[in-house]
Amino acid sequence: MKKNNYFPSQTTLISIVLVATLLELLLVFFVNLNIANFLAIVFTNAILLAIVLYAKYKFKIDQQELIDLSNKSAEESLQYTLEALPIAIIKYNPTSYQPEWYNPYSSLIFEGDQELNPDLLMKLVMDFGKHGRPYKINEKSYSVSCDLTRNIIYLQDSTEEVNSKMDLLKRRPIIAIIAIDNYDDVTDSFSDGDKSSINSFIAKFLDKYAKNRSVYLRRLAADRYIIFANYAVLSELMTEKFSPLLDEFRERAAEKKIPLTLSIGVSYGIVDYMTIGKTAMNNLELALIRGGDQVVVKENEDNARAVYFGGNSESRIEKSRTRVRAIASLLNNIISESNQVFIMGHKFPDMDALGASVVMRNFAAGLNKEAFIVYNPEQLQEDTKRAIAMLNDVEGLYPHVLRLNSAKKLKTDNALLIMVDHSKISQTMDKEFFERFDKVVVVDHHRRDDDFPENPLLSYIESGASSATEMAVEILRFQNKSGVKMSSIEASVALAGISVDTKSFTKATTENTFESASFLRNQGADNDLVQKFLATDFETFKQVNEVVLAAEIIDGGIAIALGLPGQAYPKVILAKAADRLLTLQGVKASFTLAVNETNDVIVSARSNGKYNVQTIMEALGGGGHFDSAATQITGKSVNEIKEELIQTIRERESK
Repeated sequence: MKKNNYFPSQTTLISIVLVATLLELLLVFFVNLNIANFLAIVFTNAILLAIVLYAKYKFKIDQQELIDLSNKSAEESLQYTLEALPIAIIKYNPTSYQPEWYNPYSSLIFEGDQELNPDLLMKLVMDFGKHGRPYKINEKSYSVSCDLTRNIIYLQDSTEEVNSKMDLLKRRPIIAIIAIDNYDDVTDSFSDGDKSSINSFIAKFLDKYAKNRSVYLRRLAADRYIIFANYAVLSELMTEKFSPLLDEFRERAAEKKIPLTLSIGVSYGIVDYMTIGKTAMNNLELALIRGGDQVVVKENEDNARAVYFGGNSESRIEKSRTRVRAIASLLNNIISESNQVFIMGHKFPDMDALGASVVMRNFAAGLNKEAFIVYNPEQLQEDTKRAIAMLNDVEGLYPHVLRLNSAKKLKTDNALLIMVDHSKISQTMDKEFFERFDKVVVVDHHRRDDDFPENPLLSYIESGASSATEMAVEILRFQNKSGVKMSSIEASVALAGISVDTKSFTKATTENTFESASFLRNQGADNDLVQKFLATDFETFKQVNEVVLAAEIIDGGIAIALGLPGQAYPKVILAKAADRLLTLQGVKASFTLAVNETNDVIVSARSNGKYNVQTIMEALGGGGHFDSAATQITGKSVNEIKEELIQTIRERESK
C-alpha cells in the first residue's frame, strides 16, 4: 500500500491559490508585463492548481483504502480470535435451545460421549447462577457464563484451577481422637501384667495401622490416642467406611477374649487447629453417647453435618455411679433455679416415655417444685391411655398430668422442659411447644444424631441403658431430698415402662435394670397393675397377627411384613408384630411396614442383638437402638418404602 504523508487541507490550498493570483494582479498593475507573459503566469497557476487538486483527490482515495483495509484486518483478527480463543462461545435459540452458531473451540469440548445438543444447552442456562461449581464435560472442568440477553454461553477451561483447589482440599489437616471402649471395665479386675499385655496389644495394632496409612499417632492415655493426617487419608478411610480399622480391631480383641472396641471422633478444616481439635473431641463424645464401636466425622464448621460409620456392636452401659450422681446433682440445681418444670415424651408416647415422665415429676416434687407431665390426647395408645386415666385418679396428681393445650396456657417465663425417651426435635410431641423453652434437659437411651436440641442445659444420654425409665429411676435414687414417695400407680407405670422396653426383663437388661425395678417395687409397684396397663385387647391381637402372617423371609433371616392394603395400623401394632417375628426360629431381624391414621408409612425394626437395625432406620430418616428402631415417612407408598428398605439392607450386607 502507498505511504500517505500529511497533506494540507482544502481550505489551505485555496488560500494559497488566491494569494498567488493576488500577487500576479499586483505584478500586472505595478510591472509593465505584456499580455503573453501574463497568460503564461495564469496558465502556470492553473496547472499548479490542477496538480494540487489531483493530489488531494488521490490522497482521499488512499485514505479510504487505508480505512477499508483496517476494517478488513480488524474483522479478520476478530474472526481469528473467536476461532482460536480457548473459550467456547455458543449462540443458541432462546426458545428451542438449538445451537445457532459456535466457534471451533466448542467442537473440541463437545466431542465423544458428550454432544452439543439442546438439552445440554438448556441445562447450562437453567443451572447458571444457582451454584459456583464448575461443569464437568469429558473429564474436564469448565466455568460457565451466560449472556441471557444475547443468548450466548461461554465455557472456559478451569480444569487446572479445579485440580489445584482439590489438591489444596486434600491437604486440609485432620485430627482424630481414638477411645478404647470398655477399657476401664475390662481392666478393673486385671493384674498389672495383664493390663500391660492389653496395652501392648492396643499400641501395636494402632501403630501398625498408622504406619500403613502414613499418619502420625501419639498415645495420650491408656485408653486414648490422637492421630494427625490430611484429608486425602480421611477420604480413603471414609470410602472404606472405616471398616478395616473398626472390624479388625474388634475381631483381634475377640480372639484375645477381651470385649474392646474403638470409638473415634474426627474433624478437619482449614488450618484452625484449635477448633478442629475441639470438634474432634465433641465428635468422640457423640460416638460414645451413641454406643461406641463407631466413628463420627464432622468438619469444624457450624453448619456442617456429622457423618457416622460403624456402630456394628451393641452398646454397653457405663457402670459409673459417679456419673449418675453428678447428673442428679446438676439436674437438682437446674430444677431449683426454674419456676416451672414440664416433662414431655415423644410423639405417640409408649409406656417407657410415660414411666420416665412420672419418675422425673417425682424428682422435681422432691425439690418442692411444681412439675407437669404433658400429653396429647390425640396421640395416646391404648396402654398409655389406660395408665393416664389411672394416674388422674391419684390424689393430688390430677392437676399435674396436663393436656398439651393446657400446658401451653400454663407455661410462664423461666420454665424448664425435660425431654424424656427421645432427643430428636422432629420426634418431640409438639415442636411449637418445644420452641417456647429456653431451658431444656434431655434424658434418653437412644443413640443421638444431628437433630438434637441446641445447647441443652443437661444432656444425659446412655444408649446402653434398657430404658429411659431406668435412667430416670437411677437419677431419682441419688436425689438429695428424696422425701416424696411415689404412689403405687406411679411406681407401677414406671415398672411397666421398663418391662415394655426389656420385653419383660428378657432383653437388654443389666444389674442396673434389676436394681431400678427393685427400687420401684419398694415404692409400691404392683405386678397386677403392670399387667393391666399392658394387656392386649382382641382387636390389637388380631391386627398383630395380620401383619405377622403377611411376612416374608429374605437374605438369610430378615423378616419383612406389610400391613393389609387400605388399612391403617397404630405404631404399637407394628412394634408388637416386629417383636413377634423376632421370636421365630432363624430370624435375626424383623421389619414391619404399614400406613397409620395420617397416611404416613410407619416402619418398626427389631433385631436379636447381633444385627444393627438402627443404622438401617437412620438411612430411611429414623433412628433408635442397635436392636430396636423405627421411622415414619411421608409422601411415599408402603411398597416404595419396602423397596428402599430392601435396597438399604442389601447395600449394608454387601459392604
